[in-house]
Amino acid sequence: MRKSTSVILIVAITFVGFVFYSLYRTEPVQVVESHLEHRGAAVFVDGRLRNTGGNLGAVDVEVRYFDAAGRTVGQDKIVIQEMKSGSEASFKTPPRLLGEVTDFSIYLNHGRNPYGN
Repeated sequence: MRKSTSVILIVAITFVGFVFYSLYRTEPVQVVESHLEHRGAAVFVDGRLRNTGGNLGAVDVEVRYFDAAGRTVGQDKIVIQEMKSGSEASFKTPPRLLGEVTDFSIYLNHGRNPYGN
């Protein structure tokens, strides 16, 4: 292999590694545990978040509930006031009477991104 080919290959591998590292570190708050619980006719989501980035202010946790056909049957929003770097926080939505809930999704919002949107 020629020297110029080796240099180009090393630069390309370094660039690809940097892109994957940057994408991995983009979202500082991660859902590390979550599960749907049924108590009688009521349903709620219990979970835990981890902050892998810097100190954050309020973090909104939005949970949507879905029925077996994939239709949205309800939504909850919980605000976690502050998350320090490296900290974890538990959350639990209030019990709701929503009928047959079979699935859920979680959306996290911790403020504007560095680009202002």
